[in-house]
Amino acid sequence: MQKMCLFLLFLIFPCGLVATPNAEGEAHFRVGPFFEWRSEGGTTSRVALRPFFAWEDDPRDASNDVNLDVLWPVSHSSWRGSSFQSRFLIALWHEKNGVGEEADDYFFTLPPVWTQGRQRGENYMACFPVAGTLPKCFMLEDVRWVLFPLWFHFRTGGARSTPRDYIVWPFFSLKYDDDETRWGLWPLYGTKWEPGVHSRYVLWPFWNDATYDSETTQGSAFMLWPLMESVSTNRETTFGVLPPFFRTTTLTNGTLNVRCPWPLFEHYSDRNESTWRSWRFWGVTQRGSRGAWWVLYPILRHTDQETASQYISNTQFWPFYTNDYVYEYDNDGKETLTSSYFRLWPFYSSKYHVDEGLRQRSLELLPMRDAAPVERNLTPFWTFYQATHQPGDKEVLHELFWGLIWWYTTVDEESVE
Repeated sequence: MQKMCLFLLFLIFPCGLVATPNAEGEAHFRVGPFFEWRSEGGTTSRVALRPFFAWEDDPRDASNDVNLDVLWPVSHSSWRGSSFQSRFLIALWHEKNGVGEEADDYFFTLPPVWTQGRQRGENYMACFPVAGTLPKCFMLEDVRWVLFPLWFHFRTGGARSTPRDYIVWPFFSLKYDDDETRWGLWPLYGTKWEPGVHSRYVLWPFWNDATYDSETTQGSAFMLWPLMESVSTNRETTFGVLPPFFRTTTLTNGTLNVRCPWPLFEHYSDRNESTWRSWRFWGVTQRGSRGAWWVLYPILRHTDQETASQYISNTQFWPFYTNDYVYEYDNDGKETLTSSYFRLWPFYSSKYHVDEGLRQRSLELLPMRDAAPVERNLTPFWTFYQATHQPGDKEVLHELFWGLIWWYTTVDEESVE
């Protein structure tokens, strides 16, 4: 047994491949899946000593990212232009060396307890739940709190940014701006006034009502949960029983939505779309030139779309089978395959792009498309065979066992597609 192990090590460790530099000046050296050095265009593009670290600066990557992994997924660092980002476990550091007000912007977070940083020259910090100020948090802006949930303040994002204050969140709330006021003592009573709309709740969620009086919408709505709901305006008519399970909605623009009962059955249609679905169990939809169907979504699904310039198709039976391709049409209607992806998990995958070439490999243990950190750190351990072809070349390079065995085959561009 010991002799067999030594023999296998003798085979695996020396199996490096030094590819003779081609016209682009590429070279590649490997020692099994453990060590890798790659040079492209005279510049080092990847150095890895797996599973300890991997460094990559791929000149073919449009994002121009430089990535460094140390004991991934424990630590990851990346550089993009003037930005630098580093993560250790759940702690994250990000800085951006911009100009003007954005010079030396940064933030550091150890969620959910501590966050600090600087944005546009102003420092901020937050210690949850004691006190803090954050310029942004998810979709909220100007987030502040003291002894959360005793006092909590934020502004909603978007064009209509509205301040909100909560005392003993979520029970007492006050929302205000130039043309809108809202206050509530949740769940007992709450009311909101805004241009053209007055709404309120009493013993939420049991009673909710609204009155509409704007230039475009006039009418009223109410919901007595869980018994019934109704909307009656000049633009919409909705009636529901046991909301949200049974409901029908019609709009003056021709839109129809029927739930009976939701989510087991739902139909939606408008001028451009027609959809029938039973939650995640099955569904079929057509919206313009885009069609789709699914069974046990997202396990089995298919989408396709055809326009005057291209045809896109995606079929998936996850995780075992994936087949995607894109055809482009020229002015004469001739089709050209511009990209494709095929995976028969966990045995084989093939990826083609007209600007990047072809890559085929086996095994393919990742049940999804290329994930960059996995590609740098783990994929070589199970990639026993790989074939690559660069655009414009007449040869395909085949490699077995990380380059221990390699050979070329001659092909034309059409057969590569």
